Amino acid sequence: MRLLLVFIEEPTPGEVLPELAAEVGAEKACHYYKAMVEVMLKQLQGLEKCRIRFCYSPHGASDATRFWLLPQMAATTCETEHLYITSNPSSPELQIQEIDFRAQGGGSMAQRLKRAFSAGFSDGYQEIAIVDPTCIECGARWINASFARFHSETSRDTLIGATDRGDHYILALKSEAPDLFEEADGQSKTRLIISESKAQQLGREVEHLPPLSVTTCLDDWHRLLDSPLGPALKKALGEPLEDTDA
Repeated sequence: MRLLLVFIEEPTPGEVLPELAAEVGAEKACHYYKAMVEVMLKQLQGLEKCRIRFCYSPHGASDATRFWLLPQMAATTCETEHLYITSNPSSPELQIQEIDFRAQGGGSMAQRLKRAFSAGFSDGYQEIAIVDPTCIECGARWINASFARFHSETSRDTLIGATDRGDHYILALKSEAPDLFEEADGQSKTRLIISESKAQQLGREVEHLPPLSVTTCLDDWHRLLDSPLGPALKKALGEPLEDTDA
């Protein structure tokens, strides 16, 4: 069983994408964040044998997060409490996608990551990954291929995909490693940063995935608009391309 963790912030102006907000304003940055997440949801269609767990923040954002994300995924309730299901409308024969929600809880990013992975392994999942929702190029095919690396001839127990910012867009583990998430000097409060040297000290077999970009500033945003995902972003924004400039 596989679990994909997606850390989601309630889209409140002033609480998301702080670097971009400093350039375009809090309201517009919040609008951009919502658009990226909504495109990411479509990118996740086609996950194989993998439940999605949206880990939301702040703690009181449970209802707001569900009201926002579930309609975007055409998800419905099922017999299991607190579990939602959806199918891929373009390929209804695919396995139904399971979705649930958990609060991130308080503390640093390291503490929240440790808690989320620990809960996932305690729930019986054998392979768990977390992705950065501002890396919308990391879709279902990429995630499926990443999980498949656990079963290749050169199988590792830790997969890391780095960005050009010194942090990571994906981390996948085949077994629990709570000490991997120890606090580090200068660690970001909002980004995923894992020390490879720490992983090696713990005896982890690390494999690096090809780099991808995240969106944190206005230059990133313009790059994304010019990418193949640009039309989907424009549609999510509900406004013409020329109006998305700062």
